[in-house]
Amino acid sequence: MSPTPTSARPWRWWPPRDGRPVRERAGQRARLPNARRRAGRARAEIWTAWLSANTPTPWRVGEWDAATWLFTGDVGNRCTVAYRCTVAACDRISRTQALCDLCEKALRKSGLALEEFRDGFVPDRNRVIDGGARPCIVAGCARDGAVWGLCAAHGSLRHKDMMRKRTGAEELEVWVAAAAPYDPLPACLVGGCGRDWRPGSGICDLHTRRLKADGLEVADAAWLDRQAPFLIVNQFSLAPLEPVVRAELLFALAARDLRGQRLDPTAVRQSVAVLAGHRVAAIAAVQLGALPSRVTANVDALLRETFRVVAAAFDRFRSVDPATRPSLDLVDLGARGRHGRPTARPGDLDISMIRQIWLKEILVAWISEAKPTTSEVRRAHKAVQTAARALDARTGGGLDPARLGFADMTAVVAGFENLLRADGQEMSQKNKGGLLSMWFKVLDWGRLTERLDGMAAGFARHSSHVIKQVQVNEDEIGRAIPESVIGQLDEHTDLLGAGITHGRLSPEQVHAMAVAVYELLRDTGRRPAEIGQLEVDCLERDGEDWQLRWDNSKGLRNRRRLPIPSETVTTIHTWQAVRATIDLPSGSEGFLFPPAGEFGQVRHLTSEQISPIIRAFADAVPQLLAEEFGPDGRPLPFERSLIFPYAFRHSYAQRHADAGVPIDVLRDLMDHRSTHTTSGYYTVSLKRKREAVAIAGRHGFDRAGRARPTRSGTAYEAQSVAVPYGRCTEPANVRAGGGACAIRFQCAACTFFRADATYLPEMEQHVMQLRADRERALAMDVDEYVIKNFDANIEAMARIVGIARDKLEALPEEERAELLGAAEALRIVRAQQARVIDLGMPGLPGRRGQESA
Repeated sequence: MSPTPTSARPWRWWPPRDGRPVRERAGQRARLPNARRRAGRARAEIWTAWLSANTPTPWRVGEWDAATWLFTGDVGNRCTVAYRCTVAACDRISRTQALCDLCEKALRKSGLALEEFRDGFVPDRNRVIDGGARPCIVAGCARDGAVWGLCAAHGSLRHKDMMRKRTGAEELEVWVAAAAPYDPLPACLVGGCGRDWRPGSGICDLHTRRLKADGLEVADAAWLDRQAPFLIVNQFSLAPLEPVVRAELLFALAARDLRGQRLDPTAVRQSVAVLAGHRVAAIAAVQLGALPSRVTANVDALLRETFRVVAAAFDRFRSVDPATRPSLDLVDLGARGRHGRPTARPGDLDISMIRQIWLKEILVAWISEAKPTTSEVRRAHKAVQTAARALDARTGGGLDPARLGFADMTAVVAGFENLLRADGQEMSQKNKGGLLSMWFKVLDWGRLTERLDGMAAGFARHSSHVIKQVQVNEDEIGRAIPESVIGQLDEHTDLLGAGITHGRLSPEQVHAMAVAVYELLRDTGRRPAEIGQLEVDCLERDGEDWQLRWDNSKGLRNRRRLPIPSETVTTIHTWQAVRATIDLPSGSEGFLFPPAGEFGQVRHLTSEQISPIIRAFADAVPQLLAEEFGPDGRPLPFERSLIFPYAFRHSYAQRHADAGVPIDVLRDLMDHRSTHTTSGYYTVSLKRKREAVAIAGRHGFDRAGRARPTRSGTAYEAQSVAVPYGRCTEPANVRAGGGACAIRFQCAACTFFRADATYLPEMEQHVMQLRADRERALAMDVDEYVIKNFDANIEAMARIVGIARDKLEALPEEERAELLGAAEALRIVRAQQARVIDLGMPGLPGRRGQESA
């Protein structure tokens, strides 16, 4: 990085005007009046004092020396980008958790493997390569070493002895043993420089060379104040900057600490060089674009952040209301990131299109005081913008909150009803409802904090102000990835992880991790975040079987167990073997999958890092065919956007539902609290349901086994009502929706009962339950008529089960397969529509509004 070269002639830089530096040649008379100069200096002093008062003191104890403006990073501080070289015998400092530059060069020359080099290489300790000065090798001499490792005085004395050919002068060790130490010299007058001064100059050799390069002969106080000592990797100095810029940059660096960001001394040191090279007098008055310079990405990011933070602070210093600015700075307003800490990501929100001042003010106040997350802020911003556009179209434009009424709020809600996505497509009702809720949340907060006391009472939420839900099209496919598509993906797992970078992992290690993540998503049905936070010892033995130990972070239920097949166990063991070869980021040792970053808040793989892996994999597969066919009879291409990590959870549920797994068992596998939640994870299309109902209707029979087919699927449902083990055609019970059975659902004895083979599993389960209940009744020593009632029910229902089996076995093979397919579809539908039928018995009260996860 090198700033744009300036003229060789000296320039004097004055406080900038209109974002550009005002400069005057040295020696020329300043055109600014003296009064204006004094006023400018006074304002700069007040601004500097404000910055100092708002900068945490003390800052970085043990690292920051406020007296000399010198920072020396502690390699033991995780918030500082400075590390010891990983070579065992090297004590130099590196910017990365790897080799220092000296050892890096030596490694390239050695031809050794990295681990062997780290263990065996010994750097040349006689070389002074970090700018520091080693003490003179004469015992007891505290002066800086120079030639032959001797201080200047001892070096000169030995040179004279060698010229005079005195005994022992040629042998350094002999001469050093006989030499007497000298008294220490005073330190260089430059702050933070511990080198010996040169007699007569007051500064060391290094600064003497700098003095001559500046064309000066005497180091006056002004020159000394602007000099930095020799800086190494973990150091930076603010001394070369103007006094105001020192305070501004220090304020910005302290603000980074408050947000939990790390401090890179190298980036700061290079940023200081840019600011000093352009002789910036005050960051608050200069636009970053006015400093043409080629810088690295780290330095550019640091400079942009510094200028943004200082500009926001300058607005606060001048009491500028953020609501009057065209955009909002989320960092300045204190919005929180995902993990609760103040966000460090720049994110300006444009509010210039919001004409209602009261709306801007309430949005700014909510962000700065309620401290929402950045995602909440962006949703609130969109909600407020939507409301502002709706109010713009009303009489008065919504500028006066005291004149707003019910009709205005209704118009605002209508604005949310008509929202579109950024691509112009229809926004989902769920997203519309979420934005409307956020709008009411901000508005209610304003009223609660008494910032909207003057607002009309009619401009408030009403029960009619909701987003109307549209009818769901049951013919649309669900979110589950079809098994045929998963099979096609399985044939190309060699493409997993291709082109993905993940921290220090090699491409082969990234591929192995991507394969493990994909197979765990596919085979376990866990959420992406739950896969990412698996512990390294997540496998447990359960006899001869294996279980996966995982945490349901959404449902706040930890240490859950999931039975898994041996193939999944092999997947985890394979990845664990690869993981053992990885130099893991610090803090991630306990997790199965490491994060991409070295010092993030989360020390394991995140769902945000899993999603690109799966998306890139889906895009890389050459061809994916859907189960649907086009007009030409060929399979249509599968929509790749439907392949994302969470979709595999739906596929897991659909796979088990299609296999006939009871919904209560599937609920436990999915770790839901409610079967209603589980049923939303798989689907049967309306077309498939109608076909299944029509097939089942053709094979209906009554309690005596006589065929009772229905003319159509519509008649099958319209002229009967579902009962636990079939359908009921008794007119009064049908009109009551199944709640008016006079014989309390003893269906096997009723002439109105209709059954078919699709109910066979339910009927068999009912017979087993009746027999178990009979045994419990015997143990209770009940009256004989109760046992007789059980016997009669068991005999009747067993007879109907036998009829269903006989009818199924008597069907031709093709027709039997068709009926079994219909049974599979109808079991899923019945599970989704499952409800408790009141048998007239007392029971425990249910819990309403129970949440599920």
